[in-house]
Amino acid sequence: MKTREALVNALVDDGIDTVFCLMGDSVQHLMADLAERPGMRLVHGRHEASVVSMADGYARFSGRTGCAMVTAGPGLTNTATALAVARAHGSPVLLLAGDRPAGRPARPADLDQQAFGSLTAGEAGRLVSPDDLPDHWRQAQRALADHRPYVLSLPVDVQDAGCDKASSLTSPEPEPVSLVSADEIRQAADALARARTVGIVAGRGALVCGAGPALRELADRLGAVLSTTLLAHGLFTGHPADAGMVGELGTGRARRALEACDVVLAVGTSIDPMVQTSLPGHARYIVVDREPLPSVVGYADALWIRADALVTVDAINRLLSGSSARELDHTVAELLHHPSPADARAWMDTDTTLDPRHVLTEIADLLPADCGVVLGGGHAALNSCHLLRAAAPTAWTLVSTDFGAIGQSLPVAIGCALARPERRTYHVTGDGDLMMSLSEVDTAVRYALPLTVVVLNDQGFGQERVTLGQRGRPAGLADHPSPDFAALADAMGAQGHRIEGPADLGRLAHALGDHPGPVLVDIRTNPAYLNPAAVRISRTFTRSA
Repeated sequence: MKTREALVNALVDDGIDTVFCLMGDSVQHLMADLAERPGMRLVHGRHEASVVSMADGYARFSGRTGCAMVTAGPGLTNTATALAVARAHGSPVLLLAGDRPAGRPARPADLDQQAFGSLTAGEAGRLVSPDDLPDHWRQAQRALADHRPYVLSLPVDVQDAGCDKASSLTSPEPEPVSLVSADEIRQAADALARARTVGIVAGRGALVCGAGPALRELADRLGAVLSTTLLAHGLFTGHPADAGMVGELGTGRARRALEACDVVLAVGTSIDPMVQTSLPGHARYIVVDREPLPSVVGYADALWIRADALVTVDAINRLLSGSSARELDHTVAELLHHPSPADARAWMDTDTTLDPRHVLTEIADLLPADCGVVLGGGHAALNSCHLLRAAAPTAWTLVSTDFGAIGQSLPVAIGCALARPERRTYHVTGDGDLMMSLSEVDTAVRYALPLTVVVLNDQGFGQERVTLGQRGRPAGLADHPSPDFAALADAMGAQGHRIEGPADLGRLAHALGDHPGPVLVDIRTNPAYLNPAAVRISRTFTRSA
């Protein structure tokens, strides 16, 4: 058995049945091996960054490992930002990269691929001989199980070499769950029981360990406010105490609800600066996270429990199981049931453009309850976050905030559509974001994906307009007129629609309907509209720069 054949067996045994790839000479035989394996699906993208982002999207919406494959040298370097996005989001993405054979004369495209992978993905390995495969496979499995990407470089000569250790390619034993001290649990339970009103903030750590139901149980017992960070958005959808997302990407409802809380339980979140804007300074904090508590002004006196979120919350629930359930504070309940809009100003429509709030309000009423939602762009993403609901964390994601980059969200949406083919995916983004991966519309067409792309087209980069204007610089530098996206979609084999103003809104329902294959809706939005949160975000980044 060749090494690459042993690797294919390991992928299959691990349940990987979809690989996102782009052809290249150093992976062509491995790709052929995969294509010949029954039940294996290869999805061919148009750019190496895109195939990694497709694997990222597949992981976000399926809960499984996303696997991508690219060729050596420039094939790998093209994936840099997509790997950084997957790392920042916490996506289990395995990237298989071809590599130059040992002993071959140096070429301009050669580089230290393991160092590159470590820098961008966080962890990487390189096969020097077939005997290395079991160890690298275990390292990859540990990283993926911990929701981290891994880059494995595969020199062509090692791929073709005989492998005697194929049977040892087994997954490692899961790491033991960290225990919590009884004293810390008693302190936390006592503080929560004595609190007038409790606020709960759940982050990605709470999501990935499955602590959502335990936190709902705790909220029912304590009459607590429930909220999440961006990476856990949708975790409490449908619960009467759900205040939504904290931070400027939320509507402000969580900030107002948490202001009434004297104790805040933060679970699985690092409390970054964007989260702090929604947290009350007067409250006492109980922080449960596997990572060290950050040095954040105002949280120095927090009770910090460094342990697994689910284990800790379950222990607190057991300790409080004998106490009577409390009702949510009446004032807070009224706030949650009758929320104020994030921006209550009148809509700024013109004859040929729409206020993004206006069209997003219409879109929110038209989207199916069980659809997947993928948001991208800068200013467009901020408006979309405020107005488009998250049915669940595995049905909604925002791509452009993970690493502060645009250009990855369309391929992430393609990965979503392949992970959930039975339900339509709606990708809402800006024109600048879409232009950076427009070629992947062709990929969506080739695979006849149930994908609708909605472009909030303000003819430029909205968030940069904000920042330039705030600093007295020429905002026109962020103006970039775009082509006719509807015509481009038609030319590429998709179905294109164009909405240019209020008079066209009557056609929106048809454009967003459940058509066969990919659809692109180009909506011209008013570039003069400025979301107030964009100004606050710009100031936050300026202060932290």
